[in-house]
Amino acid sequence: MQQYKFNGDYDLRVIFNCVLSQKINILNADIIVPIPVSDHTMVTRGFNQTTGLIEGIQYEQLLKVSAGQKSHQSQFNRKIRMMRKQPFMLIEQMSLEGKEILLVDDVYTTGNTLYHVADLLYECGAKNVKSISLAR
Repeated sequence: MQQYKFNGDYDLRVIFNCVLSQKINILNADIIVPIPVSDHTMVTRGFNQTTGLIEGIQYEQLLKVSAGQKSHQSQFNRKIRMMRKQPFMLIEQMSLEGKEILLVDDVYTTGNTLYHVADLLYECGAKNVKSISLAR
């Protein structure tokens, strides 16, 4: 994961994609939503590691990281991660009334990222929000 995510070895996504795609295909979801990266991360890293993991799977880019969010979660300890405010927002206001949503993330550490996104999606009417991560 270090090689892929932080050292920029984007070709590794193909290996990870095989494993993750099989799992996603057996989960029932109306909408698959990858966790976004900040604009800062996109510029510095050059790719969103999560969307790379689900290439070839239909997903919706519903979210963006709020302006001003530059730090990677990996830079913070558990206590600081758990105290962070909502870092996500919808790209556009919409109703997700009654939808089953599957969140996809690369690494599950504290669950705080998924908690924030699920909270936002439930506010928009999602019926159920599940998640899958490649690693823990």
